Amino acid sequence: MAVGIYGGSFDPIHLGHLITTQMVFEKRSLDKIIFVPSYISPLKLDAKAIDVEHRCKMVQLGIKSNPHFELSDYEIRKGDVSYTIDTLIHFKKIFSEIELIIGLDNLVVFEKWKNPDEIFELAKVIVMVRHQDNLEIQKNRFFEKVYFVDTPTIEISSTDIRKRIKENLPIDFLVPNQVADYIIKNNLYK
Repeated sequence: MAVGIYGGSFDPIHLGHLITTQMVFEKRSLDKIIFVPSYISPLKLDAKAIDVEHRCKMVQLGIKSNPHFELSDYEIRKGDVSYTIDTLIHFKKIFSEIELIIGLDNLVVFEKWKNPDEIFELAKVIVMVRHQDNLEIQKNRFFEKVYFVDTPTIEISSTDIRKRIKENLPIDFLVPNQVADYIIKNNLYK
């Protein structure tokens, strides 16, 4: 069974996350993709995400309609800083073939990740790239080890969504309807 692991803050999950991972699912012929919300992202230690229960619930609502997408609360239950290497070790005990799904922005700073070389021993690293991405711009030694997958260019960011909510602007067409309803019902990001 080939399983994709896709981690992040998901603060909140949005349609860009879902559309691009669906493309990876199809192009890599995966059996499923597991969304793993981080407890504390090691590269965003100064950022204050909303409560983990809210982020988990939004991921759950966002992926609910896709039978190939699944939520894992592994990093949430573990607590503390969420290191990808620990998460991959956990999932490698369950699945024989795992693929770590990241964006090009993560590949550029991969040297800052905990035990980056060990990550490649545990999983294939799949990098989502968009047509406008310049792959020559900030190459590092990891570029030769990854698999690039073309994904659509979708200019949606969680930061912009949070900003729109604070400014009382609509978030229609940016997040799944159930996620938007949950945000409103729970008065998040105000």
